[in-house]
Amino acid sequence: MLVYAELKFKKGNFFLFILVSIFLPIIIFIAPINVYATQGNLDLSSAQTSVGKRFAKVFCDAKREGLDSDFASEYALNNTYLKFVAFPDDDEYLADLWNFTHNNILDNCGEFVDIKDLKDLEIFFKEEGLIASNRELYLPTFENN
Repeated sequence: MLVYAELKFKKGNFFLFILVSIFLPIIIFIAPINVYATQGNLDLSSAQTSVGKRFAKVFCDAKREGLDSDFASEYALNNTYLKFVAFPDDDEYLADLWNFTHNNILDNCGEFVDIKDLKDLEIFFKEEGLIASNRELYLPTFENN
């Protein structure tokens, strides 16, 4: 049985119908592709904000209090999200995050750190980032009995 429905549109409703029928498929199908393409940049910028800025701030606060760089880096590790996040397994990602954090440290407390401190801190930061990139290797595994 064939059902025929006659749609009667007013002039404004017809324009709205055409507008929705054009833009709705674009929003549903094309927008997610675009978001997926920029997801890497969003992840890095959120890591910069939540990890890099916070690590630099806590590290600089510890250095201003007179702590040595080793203790300040451990203190920053224990008081930031670096210890708890899982990063992608990507050397460039960690390098970009370190560059951001490095620049943040220089801007906030460059007078309290020297080149040796920054090199040691870079090694420490990248080691912790490597652990965060391979979190499943460092977590205990439990066998079902």
